[in-house]
Amino acid sequence: MIRIFLLLFLCTLLTNSFSQSLPILLDGKTDDWNIPVPTYIDDIGDGNIFDFRDFSVTNDEDFLFIRLNLSPENKLVEDNQLTLYIDGDDNSGTGVFVNRIGAELRWDFGFRNGSFYKNGQTFISFADIQYRSLPTVIDTTYEIAIGRNVLPNGTDPLFTSSTIKIFFKDNVTNGDWMPNNGEVFEYSFDDTPTPPVNLIEINREDNSYLRIMNYNILFDGLLDPAKEQYFTRILQAIQPDIICFNEFFDSDAIQVQSKINEMLPLPNGASWNSVKLDFGNVTLSKYPITQNWAVYPDRRITASLIDLPSYFNNDLMVINSHYKCCGGSSNNNTRQLEADATIAFILDAKTPGGRIDLPANTPFMILGDLNLVGDRQQLTTLVTGDIINTQFFGNGGPPDWDGTDLEDLIAQHTDKRTAYTWRNDNSSFPPGRLDFQIYSNSVMSVEKSFVIQTEIMSASRLTQYGLQQFDTRNASDHFPKVTDYSFTVTSIAAEKFQPMDFKLEQNYPNPFNPSTSIQYAVGKRQFVSLKVFDVLGKEVATLVNEEKPAGTYEVKFSVGQDNILSLSSGVYFYTLSAGSFRETKKLILMR
Repeated sequence: MIRIFLLLFLCTLLTNSFSQSLPILLDGKTDDWNIPVPTYIDDIGDGNIFDFRDFSVTNDEDFLFIRLNLSPENKLVEDNQLTLYIDGDDNSGTGVFVNRIGAELRWDFGFRNGSFYKNGQTFISFADIQYRSLPTVIDTTYEIAIGRNVLPNGTDPLFTSSTIKIFFKDNVTNGDWMPNNGEVFEYSFDDTPTPPVNLIEINREDNSYLRIMNYNILFDGLLDPAKEQYFTRILQAIQPDIICFNEFFDSDAIQVQSKINEMLPLPNGASWNSVKLDFGNVTLSKYPITQNWAVYPDRRITASLIDLPSYFNNDLMVINSHYKCCGGSSNNNTRQLEADATIAFILDAKTPGGRIDLPANTPFMILGDLNLVGDRQQLTTLVTGDIINTQFFGNGGPPDWDGTDLEDLIAQHTDKRTAYTWRNDNSSFPPGRLDFQIYSNSVMSVEKSFVIQTEIMSASRLTQYGLQQFDTRNASDHFPKVTDYSFTVTSIAAEKFQPMDFKLEQNYPNPFNPSTSIQYAVGKRQFVSLKVFDVLGKEVATLVNEEKPAGTYEVKFSVGQDNILSLSSGVYFYTLSAGSFRETKKLILMR
């Protein structure tokens, strides 16, 4: 009994002291959960099938965010009896009573549906509560988002109290509970405004960058006269140089080429180039396509070598891919074969002799609707070169030219902190990250990347780019993924360059009043945050919160600026976070 009271006290203490809104990017990586937030740590080994480990909670203006950690790895939206309960009115006498709370919401992850208990029981889908979770592949840690302003039954709000209670349960026999039986976890929303979304401009800042787009257009939708206006506006806003389309099942390359020539006419009457070798993918390029290969017979994987203009100093190989859909062990095994075949093709291309010989340091990328909704191993194979079916495809190996992994590009939406690329509110599956660009980052650099979902763009932003609110929804259930690339020409023999480390320097002067300078180094392009906290862990200033290319930087922290809170003398801490790197140093303000 003493332990229960201590845990109750600890949860309340964490909520009152550290409850803090955070600008979470819902991408499944969780690296932006970088300051203390209310957390419950469960006992280890007390589950039957799944063992809950911990969960953390935060919020922004629109969403409640939960970071869930459990073991072993699983696919959160299938094949489990895991349930989330939320008491949205902080009243144990309403809703369904479970583990000392009265829950208005019951959400069954593995069945992808739930119930809302207010004015009776209403059966709900993910769209009714704006449920999202990433990653889409099997994992042990998930980011979950639920809308704060939802009306699950069309009338009553889910959240009517600033304080809520949360409970997880595995409904199998002797399944795990979190919090444990008799314990309660409560969370109070923090309405401190989060930094506004850094809007990503669709236009290209530098015409020397190569713009590449991949897009699943849903059953030949581009050639559907009823959808032509939507695709035209989208393509004209993006202005890509290379396009990898998926799902042209009933159309040939010439038909698609003709339509793109209408939608995106090139100067001086020039024509787009197109190729279709498999039964679904069409690759188009403003520049000549010199060679093509069917990567894996009877599968939707086509590689094309594109002759780029001389100022790029390279050609480019794109591997347009649409892997096997959907759940189930058979489909999962097929996707692994497709991933293995893709890596075997790349390794052969890098090695003299065999089917294909690429000149050293030729940039290449794997892109398209990869349907990665099962084992994480398929994504691991594509990034690291770890081939599983060695009896068919030989031993794997590092796929990039410098003997390292490829880069899995996670692109944010232009107007929202999320990274899913597929959404269909009429499906039972919540939004997911199905569309990928995986590239050779030893010779290619990302200058800008984004996913477009017009529904979430403001009227002024839509007008700016000649778009309409429901263009992407009306066009397809996938969103276009767009990246501007630059190219780095290096010599394999000269690649003894040691990359710069991530580093945080001591501020100077220290102590300071009214301002001080902080220097830091970024070892590779990464999303970087530099924040200042007081001794209680409360954030008092955000100095950097954006993606940065490799380099050294200096930022000034001044207590006199209008956007900085008035601070009293004392000790403060500043923390640099970039991917898995995190470093904290102390600074002293003397007034």
